Amino acid sequence: MINTGSGNNSSMKVSGDDGKKLLYKVNEVPKGLREPFIQSGYRRPYSTPWQCFKSLFYISNETFNVWSHLLTTSFFVVRYSIAFYHQAYSFSDPFIWPLLSSAIGTLTLYFTSSIAHLFCCMSEKGYKTCFFFDYAAISVYTFTSGQAMFFYIRPLNTNWMIFQSPLLYMSLAAIFSFLTTYGCCQTGALVNRFSAFLRVLPVLAAWINSILPFIVGVTLCTCHVSNKSCTSFSACHSVSLDYFFRHVICTVLAGFMYSTRLPERVLPGRFDLIGNSHHFLHIFVALGTEFAFKIVEFDIRHRKVWQERENILQEKTAEVTIANTVGAAILVMIINAGMALWFSRALRNSDTKHEKHN
Repeated sequence: MINTGSGNNSSMKVSGDDGKKLLYKVNEVPKGLREPFIQSGYRRPYSTPWQCFKSLFYISNETFNVWSHLLTTSFFVVRYSIAFYHQAYSFSDPFIWPLLSSAIGTLTLYFTSSIAHLFCCMSEKGYKTCFFFDYAAISVYTFTSGQAMFFYIRPLNTNWMIFQSPLLYMSLAAIFSFLTTYGCCQTGALVNRFSAFLRVLPVLAAWINSILPFIVGVTLCTCHVSNKSCTSFSACHSVSLDYFFRHVICTVLAGFMYSTRLPERVLPGRFDLIGNSHHFLHIFVALGTEFAFKIVEFDIRHRKVWQERENILQEKTAEVTIANTVGAAILVMIINAGMALWFSRALRNSDTKHEKHN
């Protein structure tokens, strides 16, 4: 049963079939389950997994977060399936492996985010654990996105060692990925008004590394008049450039909204159920991912152009292996998940020692 008051969302009262209310105000939930500047719409503290699942079907301050990324996950399942279907090559074709790796990272990101937001109200420690794994999924995505950019978009003949050695680029991407998980988990263990900004910094570094192949291609290669020996097809095409600018805008807006906690910082309680910064974060990140996918998809759809220039196609695919694409993505995923698990256990051990001390 749902009873809605006539005032703002802070006066909303929702009760379930058992008569117990389902939504709580900020002063009715433990500090470890609170979000900065969100005043109402919290689900029942210490919910069971089944109660968390049932919250999919009523409106709370996590409803948009869960459903937005569940729908985004479904969207990208379709997007990648279509891309694989239109590739007239088998999975033994090296050219498709970076796309498969990208699919792993993208679907991991959005599905993990949905699960984290769905089950984060089970306990205070569970809240942090959920988002430790969410941070790890973000790190996996930055790594696999960098893989796709490197193997499909990277410029050739730049004399940049980082673009001549997949091992070097993947190693740096992996390091940034691990630093992102570590930095986000470290700041996430202590929730405060500035932790969101601090978590943006390692993610920003990993993101810049992932788009480096495109940036270098634009600034140094075929579209640059003074250096025509350097070759970059996608980076210098107007369609790819348009997608890239949209991707950058969406990513910057996502980081800005997340770190500043706007608009709820200015008007606490007004955007509890819809329109807060985390909702905009989900929207802009999903759009940014779609535009990044369009860049890769554009390159794949124009593969015939590369086939006409056979020597370039062979050079771009010669160093692609299952080990440095899908294999590397799975390894990075395992290590990041291990880091999230380590932080989770460290959190539990710390709480246990604190309880014994008291």
